[in-house]
Amino acid sequence: MLEGQMQEMRDLPERVTRLESQIAQLRPEMRDEFSATRVELRSELASKGELAQAVTTLRGEIAAAVTTLQEEIAGAVTTLTRAIADTATQMRTLHEDALSRIATVGEGRRPRKRRS
Repeated sequence: MLEGQMQEMRDLPERVTRLESQIAQLRPEMRDEFSATRVELRSELASKGELAQAVTTLRGEIAAAVTTLQEEIAGAVTTLTRAIADTATQMRTLHEDALSRIATVGEGRRPRKRRS
């Protein structure tokens, strides 16, 4: 048992050296991976920033289009309201004219004699 422990202790420097070597290899790999991750993250953040800017621009354009459409609808409603009012006036005039003509035609007729 003591011999086993002694052997493990003799192997310890070699094991530490191998571990140092593995750590030395791992460091550049991790640095490269972290660097690549940072580059990807920056790229994604830039893309999201560009997307956010595009969304903001699009919202502004939509708001302007909505405002323009509302103004056009309001103008069309005003025009239609005037046209309806004009038509109503013309209809009243035509109705009154028709009643006047009917009355005039009625005045020109002789009254019918009633049969008893």
